[in-house]
This record gives sequence, structure tokens and C-alpha cells, in this order.
Amino acid sequence: MESLFKENSQYIKLYFGTEVVQDHFEKNTETRYLYSVPIKAIVSDLSFGSMQYKMPGILTDRAKELLIEKSKLSLLALSQYIEVDGVKYEGFKVHGRLQLKEVGNYLRIYIYDKAVK
Repeated sequence: MESLFKENSQYIKLYFGTEVVQDHFEKNTETRYLYSVPIKAIVSDLSFGSMQYKMPGILTDRAKELLIEKSKLSLLALSQYIEVDGVKYEGFKVHGRLQLKEVGNYLRIYIYDKAVK
């Protein structure tokens, strides 16, 4: 698995941000994106059928599956969005928690493009 990860991985960017309250009376907030951190991941596309099975309730035409090292989980949990090949993706969350699956020393995560075209 380690040699497969070294040969087929590519860099993706994790973007971090903070919420700033603009108006304390109306509770308006604005998200300010700070910086990005590049990490290595194996990226693969999801077909429509597997997308409906793995991410029920998500309507999109672009979704991907990421395989990352388990040590990068804390970075992934703090990120606001993930950029792969110049496209912004969100992680699939249920009840506010990122859904992931452990595969040995790696994590399998599903991400999707929120903008439906």
C-alpha cells in the first residue's frame, strides 16, 4: 500500500478559515480564508451510482474519493474546504462530522462539489 501511495499520490490543498462577526446585533458572520496546506492524497473520481450509495442525499455532478495518511486527520478536520485540480470541494458530513473509513494507516474520505451545474 505504501508503494502504491508513493506512485499514485498527488498534492491537494486544504484551506483554513475563521468566522468573523460583522454585526453583533444581527449575528451576521463572514468567513475569511487564511492559507492553504498542501498534502499528498490518492484522488479518484466517483461514478453516479457509487456516489448515490456512498453519499446519500447529495446532488452533484462531481465527487471524488480521497485516500490520505491517518496522521493528516487533524488538518482535514480543521479545514474549511479542499481544492483538487483548481476545483473547490467539501467533505461529506453527517450530523456535522466528517465521514471517513480507516484502511490500515490510511483514511478514505468522500468529497463533493457543492455547486450543481
